[in-house]
This record gives sequence, structure tokens and C-alpha cells, in this order.
Amino acid sequence: MLKLVAMIIAAFAGVAAQSQVGPSIDHHHYANQTPYGNAAAAPIKTPPKGYQLAFLETVGRHGARTLTNSGAERRSLSVWKRAAGQYATTSLGNRFAKDLRVFQQAEQRVGYGNLSTIGAAEWRGIGRRTADSYRTFLAEATAAGDEVEFKTSGVQRTVDSAEAMESGLAAGIPGLKAAPYAFDPARLLIGNGASFAGNDAVEKILDSPEVAAASQRLLGRLYDKAFVDSLEDPVAAALDVYLLYCTAPGMRADSGVTFDPYVSLEDAKVLAYAIDAKNFYRYGPGVKGEPNSYQATKPLLRDFFAQLDKRLKGGDTAAVFRLAHGETTMPFAALLQLPGSGEQAPKREVFTYADNPWRGHVAGRLAGNIEWAAYRDRSGKALVTVRHNERPVKLQKSCRATVPFFYRPAELKRCLG
Repeated sequence: MLKLVAMIIAAFAGVAAQSQVGPSIDHHHYANQTPYGNAAAAPIKTPPKGYQLAFLETVGRHGARTLTNSGAERRSLSVWKRAAGQYATTSLGNRFAKDLRVFQQAEQRVGYGNLSTIGAAEWRGIGRRTADSYRTFLAEATAAGDEVEFKTSGVQRTVDSAEAMESGLAAGIPGLKAAPYAFDPARLLIGNGASFAGNDAVEKILDSPEVAAASQRLLGRLYDKAFVDSLEDPVAAALDVYLLYCTAPGMRADSGVTFDPYVSLEDAKVLAYAIDAKNFYRYGPGVKGEPNSYQATKPLLRDFFAQLDKRLKGGDTAAVFRLAHGETTMPFAALLQLPGSGEQAPKREVFTYADNPWRGHVAGRLAGNIEWAAYRDRSGKALVTVRHNERPVKLQKSCRATVPFFYRPAELKRCLG
């Protein structure tokens, strides 16, 4: 057990610099596979005088995980074997298959698509910080017999994330009463929402000279130029290696493998942009004037309002914690137009880092989360404040705050509904 704890601490130390709670610079260009981090504390906003916390609700992405399937590993090994058979691997490339097989074995032990050791620690940390931030409210709610509810998509990594968060909460709130987990795939499993124009933009970006050049450079670290030139789809082959590169940090406590030597930061930045572009059009703000990419989260927003209303009318559920996927948190952030998630791309142009603030490492990061905290005064009037990745945020300008960071529920329904 002590060895496992030491591995987790060492693994977190390796990614903490670029993955602290809240917005950060994506130093290693992991895009939406950026590990969340495990900060000591997270800030909250103090409500106006006379208001007491009445209700908490969140939606969050599961923590760090293995690859969802073995495809990238198998394809990368197949390419390597062909190159090795032609004596076309570089001296660096000779090591690639060994690292990949070690990583593959760790993935198989954990299970494809499952929460990693770091992923569980991320959600325990969120649970711990939630207990620290709202200890009095949660303790009093527990003493009063109120429940804490967890909703998951039903996919095992979301269930495991819920269990990790509950353990973090319970460690700080003895006697915490959690209801049996509820599965809510209709609201928490969101499909690709890209429009025709969005898919066209993605294809243009994947076919761009910049992505092609980065792919050639990445593969050139592993294989001879003639072999790289012979590949039918070098961009796809490079993206497979990039996926290993940005999945490995979240698996570090389980595998100890890094693919950093095989992917330069220069090339990782370009390929992260390609992945961000796909997610921007499929699950982010998308194309100007088209809600396709995020409208599937409207039922989730209605559930946020329904749960809030139920509590304010005297319900005995003190908190609702939803565990879902990046395909849920990204479009929900866009629907709410959270900072960095509200700007769409012009229809006849493409998303770029230069003219759009949307970033996958903020909107879609592992364990990323959106929280509403509702406060109420003695007269029953309520105010809601929002946090994104455990940092207070102001909503779009069309949402009028009663005081900075605090909004009336009716105002949220007007400007968001």
C-alpha cells in the first residue's frame, strides 16, 4: 500500500506543474487528455451577507483513464513491425515497441476504458476539496438526514469516479449519506454534434500542411524518411502515437511509461490543435449561428434547474454530483457560454488558436467539472454562483448578476434557458 501511495505521489508530481486546479497553460500539449491535478485547496466565492448555502450540483468528466480501446496500440505496433522488417527504424525508434508493449500490458491489467490510479486520485481530491469548501453545509445536511445523490452515465469509469469522489467526501464528512447511484445516460452520454460545416472545417485542418508536416516530423523520429513517405496515411499514424503520448501521463502510476522522447513539444502542439479542432466542432462552440455541437446538453441544463427548484421547494437532496464524459462537459460549457467556451468560429473560416480562446485542456480536461452552488436567505430568495474546474467564473454578459458572481435562478433561466 505504501508503495502504491508513493507511486501516485510521484506520478502527480510529474504532471502537477501543468495540471493544477483551474485554467492552466497546456505546457505539454495534451489537449483534452490533460490530467486534472490534485491541488491542496480550491477557491470559492463568499455569498452576500445573510445568505447560507442550500444546494450543490455538478457535472464532471471522469478522471484519467486507459485508452478506450486497443486500436492506437495495435496500429502503432503494426507500423513499427513493418518498419523493423524493412530495417527502417531509427535508433530512437528501436526503443518504441518495447515502451509500447509495457504500456499495453498495463492498459490490459487496468482494462481498456477504465479509470487509472491517477484518475481515482483526481476524483478523491475533488471530493476532499468539496468537503473542505462546504464542510458546515454538508455536515448539517447529513445530520438533518438529507441525501447526497450521484448520477453517472453508467459507463464504469464514471461509476468509479463517483465512488472515488464519495470516498473523498466521506473522509471529510463522517456519516455522509449518499443515495444509491442513479444511471442517467440520456443526459450524460452525448454524441458527436458536428454540423456539415463543422465536419468540413475539421477535414480542412486535418489536411492542412501544418498537420502534415508535424506528422512527418513525429514519424521521422521513429522511422526512415523513405518508410514514412510510403505510409498511406501518415497523419493517422502520427495521431495514434500522439494519443499514446497524451494518455500516458494519466497512466503513469500504473505503467511508468512515458512517450515524451517520441513526440517533440513542437509537434505535440500542432497535433493538440488538430484534436482541439475536432472537439471544438463536435462538442464545443462550433460554427457561428449553429447550435448543433452543444444543443444535446439542453436536457442536462433542464435537470440542473429541476434539481435546484426541487431543493428550494423543500426537497431533501442536498447535493447532486453527476459523473460523465468530456463529450458532456465540453458542450455543457459551450451551452452555458463559460469563459473561453462561448465564441463560435465563422462559417467560412476554421477554428484557430490565434483568434479563438477555446482550449480542450480547459473545456474538456480529465476530471474537469462545472458546479452550481445555491445560497438562500431567510426570506427564501436564492442566489447561484458557478465554478468551472473549481474556480469561480462570471457568466456571459447577457446574464445579469445581482452581485458579482451571483445570479438569481430566474435570471439564469432567462439567459441560459
